Amino acid sequence: MGEFAPQDVMRGALRVLFVAAYTTRNWTLNEDVSRKQINDLWEAIHELPSLLYNWRGVDSERDLDYYLKEYNQNWETPDLLSIYEQARKSGQGGTDPSTSSG
Repeated sequence: MGEFAPQDVMRGALRVLFVAAYTTRNWTLNEDVSRKQINDLWEAIHELPSLLYNWRGVDSERDLDYYLKEYNQNWETPDLLSIYEQARKSGQGGTDPSTSSG
């Protein structure tokens, strides 16, 4: 059985997943967003649930940062790393409807 990530990491990663989900949903209504960007977004986040469940400390933190930074190097929005870091620090959860724009 895996070990879960610390609560602050969970909070940050869940917020990223939440934002990615409603952002992708909104993008389906806009023909201006490329499939490449959508694919890159999901490429960046598809491993997050596994990382959160099978947390390996520093190694998992490094992997999580790598995925988020890789997306940010190619696309301006959503800024996955900033979303992650802000939610970790603020205590903002992943599904609070009062904090979403989706």
